[in-house]
Amino acid sequence: MFFQKIIIIFFIFFIVCFDSFAKDKTDMVLIPSGSYIPLFKYGDDVLDDESIDVDSFYIDKYPVTNIDFYSFVKKKPEWDGNNFKLIFADRNYLNHWKNIDSFDEINNYPVVNVSWFAANEYCLYLGSRLPTLDEWEYVASSGKEFRVAKDDPSYLHNLLDWYINSQSRGVISIDKMTDNYWGVFGLHGVVWEWVSDFNSVILLNTDAEGGGLEEVLYCGATATNAVDPADYAAFMRFAFRNSLEADYTINTLGFRCVKNIK
Repeated sequence: MFFQKIIIIFFIFFIVCFDSFAKDKTDMVLIPSGSYIPLFKYGDDVLDDESIDVDSFYIDKYPVTNIDFYSFVKKKPEWDGNNFKLIFADRNYLNHWKNIDSFDEINNYPVVNVSWFAANEYCLYLGSRLPTLDEWEYVASSGKEFRVAKDDPSYLHNLLDWYINSQSRGVISIDKMTDNYWGVFGLHGVVWEWVSDFNSVILLNTDAEGGGLEEVLYCGATATNAVDPADYAAFMRFAFRNSLEADYTINTLGFRCVKNIK
């Protein structure tokens, strides 16, 4: 009888775990390990060929939506638009929720006006985390047809077109997003996205005689340290991230989560 109970408990545990894993595979995409060439040469992880290795991980297929985040704040009311602490978000936090007639209008649109603190808390609540800069850039370096987007002649043109016209086009719902090589939707052309280490300092050794490291944000001198100075879109992302503070909320800034394999 004892062993029967043990078997039943184990079976229930297996079903619960399998169901959770199945949901992860449904809502997230498995990204295999690999490497990408970053815009800037920085840190000890940059190899001789200027590429950075990235371990495999799961990433959300879509940016976190308003309905997703609404479900979160219902369970964590301290992150509601009326209860949050100003130390964790500025006064525009979830401001777009106050100007709608019906929440149904924005259910499937990416949630915006969320701070890094709120985005980070959301991911941790689900047992996930925000992607690192390298993880996000690695996935985003792919186009629709090519693993390395720079091999696609139309990729850079489309990307620059979004950066130029993003404000006039506005945010779109997830059902109108396009996916990339990995099957991840909306990485470009929708909203900017938080990464866990958004405020990483870009370091540059500009002294030819070994005079040490110089902190650089996004002045013109950074182009001299870029692996590909023509990659304007990547430069804009780095510049935007370095302009942020963790409590900032912007109506074109959202996020998505990742999960470790183990």
